[in-house]
Amino acid sequence: MELVELESSDELYKQALDLRYDLFFRTPGLPREILFDGLESRSLHVAVIDRGSLYAYGRLSEEGPRLFKISQVVVRPNMQGQGLGTRVLGKLMDLALDRGAEEIYLNARLHAISMYEKLGFTTSGDSYIAQRTGVPHIKMVKRV
Repeated sequence: MELVELESSDELYKQALDLRYDLFFRTPGLPREILFDGLESRSLHVAVIDRGSLYAYGRLSEEGPRLFKISQVVVRPNMQGQGLGTRVLGKLMDLALDRGAEEIYLNARLHAISMYEKLGFTTSGDSYIAQRTGVPHIKMVKRV
């Protein structure tokens, strides 16, 4: 399996959009257009691929001077628990550091807190219900 950066014109990027929609937005009945938020076009996109198929994905967005956000991290359900999400996160963190990051943050689903803690993120504030999906999340931060 290979870790790659995706361009929005890549066929694999289209697979990433499908996976993100299926895992995050289909169940609450949200329109597919929700994928194209204000960060999508100006983000870096990273994926784990193998033989033309996408297995894991995440994106990195610069939100301000030295402040980066990791979002939309997904792993195909049949591939979870194999470290693919951690590989994507490691690459996203490296890309942020290469660009001068002092702080990286993400909004984690509660069941994923321990995975992010292993990568040096700490919780910040109280958990909350995401407005768009109704799923509980908590902000997590890593200062570098």
